[in-house]
Amino acid sequence: MRTSEPRFLLIDAGNSRLKWATAKSRGPVHLDGEIATRDAAPGWIASLARKHPAHPVILSCVVPKLRPAFRRAFGKRLVDVNSAVPGIGLHFNYPKPSEIGADRLAAAVAAQAHGYFPAIIVACGTATAFTVLDAKGSLCGGAIAPGLQAQLAALLGATAQLPATTLRNPRSALARSTQDAIRAGVMLTFQGGVKEIIQQLRNALPAKPNPHILLTGGNARHLTEHLEVPFKLRPLLVLEGLLIIGARLFTPPS
Repeated sequence: MRTSEPRFLLIDAGNSRLKWATAKSRGPVHLDGEIATRDAAPGWIASLARKHPAHPVILSCVVPKLRPAFRRAFGKRLVDVNSAVPGIGLHFNYPKPSEIGADRLAAAVAAQAHGYFPAIIVACGTATAFTVLDAKGSLCGGAIAPGLQAQLAALLGATAQLPATTLRNPRSALARSTQDAIRAGVMLTFQGGVKEIIQQLRNALPAKPNPHILLTGGNARHLTEHLEVPFKLRPLLVLEGLLIIGARLFTPPS
């Protein structure tokens, strides 16, 4: 007798944004919604649980203070992803896997499951996190840099006279106003920094095969016209990884 596939609730609770989706074990994954993480109060989380009363819940959370609310709302049907979860399916060539954030783990699970290894995964969010899979698909390291908004906040917070500025690609590196100068400096630092770190990580890996470059996160769009290596844009890579973990844990063998 064939058992129906479970439908999962996938939650990616990042430092700035919280995204969620529902999907069957074979996908596809489509974003159902997102809010600012600061708006994810316990009441909102409880409401999300009531809207999805029967779904197994696979959570990537990098905001520790939210975890108790998720546990209260979803109870035993919650899987809070970490390096020790059985469905993670990753091998680690890394001294302390427990230190790796759930979002980086989920993205690595998706890359490995889809055969994208060796790989450099660039997650462009509050931080810009680089996660590396070696030629065997093992998670072997990476790098973490300030994200785009974090760079802007640090600049404005450390200076007294610079005006508040909305970030966008500058018209020119030769800025003609203070706000355009800020945009040029922050955006070019972000784009140039990502390119340099990718190159250094490529240099740290064996020359062949060339690693896949996977871009994800809200700020990845600011890189797509500026990288000088082939890349794949996967905006929902973390949610894809959460679905793979859920399917491994809950889908019965056919």
